[in-house]
Amino acid sequence: MAEAPVLATRQDLLAVVDRVAAEVASALPDGATLLGVLPGAVVFLADLARRLPIPVEVDLVALTTPGPGAGRARLAKDTELDLVDRDVVVVQDIVDTGLSTAFLLDRLARRGPRAVLACALLDRPARRIVPAPLRFVGLEAPDGFVIGYGLGEGTPYRNLDCLAVADPSVLDADPLAYVAQFHGSNR
Repeated sequence: MAEAPVLATRQDLLAVVDRVAAEVASALPDGATLLGVLPGAVVFLADLARRLPIPVEVDLVALTTPGPGAGRARLAKDTELDLVDRDVVVVQDIVDTGLSTAFLLDRLARRGPRAVLACALLDRPARRIVPAPLRFVGLEAPDGFVIGYGLGEGTPYRNLDCLAVADPSVLDADPLAYVAQFHGSNR
């Protein structure tokens, strides 16, 4: 049976969310507009919004990120909110190359907000191609395929209450390889 090392337990993640919420509240005591990037940031966004002791408005955006050499990212789902004179916090699951983050921050900054600040549950600077000015960071991510707590594209592990590092070759061979470890079933 395959085992994926746990990067952060539920208790670890709650502590991270509390710390990030305190940092956001300290930086933006009058409130913030949280823009979660679909689909991976949903779990982190929900926990963060509930822990913020300031007024917040929440909306979601989605990006399409084409493969290597296929062009630029584009906004697949935009916010309907007027961002003029707002303090906006873009909430992401993980920042790797920085390309999507830079694209989105630039796009949103053109809409006249007071501030556009980036927040990521996980930062993976080892893969950075362009600078990604992250203002709020939960944890540094290892250079591996992270699953759980909203992450794990194409896997049945987005709903885990922890973060783990899965072996992509194991998942390619058997997408359910880690089910027994995390969901407690033997299939």
